[in-house]
Amino acid sequence: MSNKQTDFPFYDCVVAADSFSFLLALKSEDYCHVLQCILIDLLKFDKNCRESGEEKVIKQYLASQEREYWHKLTSKKRKREWLGGRFAAKYVAAEILIRAGHEVEWSRLSVCYDTTGRPFLAADDINSGLPDISISHSGDMAAAMAVGRGLCGIDIQKITDRVIKVRRRFCSKREEQIVISFFSNSSERPATHLTKLWAAKEALRKVEKNSIVPGFLELELKRIKAIPVSENTASWRFSFTRKQSDLASDVGRKNYTVALSRIADYVLALVTTDDIVA
Repeated sequence: MSNKQTDFPFYDCVVAADSFSFLLALKSEDYCHVLQCILIDLLKFDKNCRESGEEKVIKQYLASQEREYWHKLTSKKRKREWLGGRFAAKYVAAEILIRAGHEVEWSRLSVCYDTTGRPFLAADDINSGLPDISISHSGDMAAAMAVGRGLCGIDIQKITDRVIKVRRRFCSKREEQIVISFFSNSSERPATHLTKLWAAKEALRKVEKNSIVPGFLELELKRIKAIPVSENTASWRFSFTRKQSDLASDVGRKNYTVALSRIADYVLALVTTDDIVA
């Protein structure tokens, strides 16, 4: 393993790469450019940071404005999530940049936010061609995604029964029937299937840029398809449309496909838009 600063510094925190094998199905059908993802265990990440010295770690890997913000955080949980998300985002962004012929130190990359709260990447010496990024965290996991062209959205959700109580906030009765029908032969509990829908819609909301972020019920699930990846990996494609009433143009409904996979007690959802400003 190399010692480039573009490598993830604490590799024992990284969830096995084969968890993302379903990305091949997403890429082969919907996205023809470079994409990169990572999923990290925040508890292991936090332990490694403390053992290595937090101040030393953030000085080496964060930009100055990021270090200033980190020092303002008071909650240990929030610090862990925020720092883990940035490390994940910088890793995937650096991997994309390397493939484009750039090799930059993490401390020269900044994860910023636009007026809608959507993250974007800034770099000291790269003015164009920066990858689009997306970040998510839930429970003890953080995830990030970057794409070489177009836009992306990622969401990680821990599976809990609470999703059943709040399902009407993000799931119509028709969508619930689609989910129940498709997974009728599954041994997974109902909360798992609803979490898949929730994560898929969260990822879709994150891919929007320069527009009003759609509400959960404005995104309509149309169909679900299993992704044939491997015997040990269960993955799916959720297809959605966004209602025309929420769009400023008259181009009709927008269609989206989200790739999903279950990883232990979590659901991971990914979406890309190819060369489209959503």
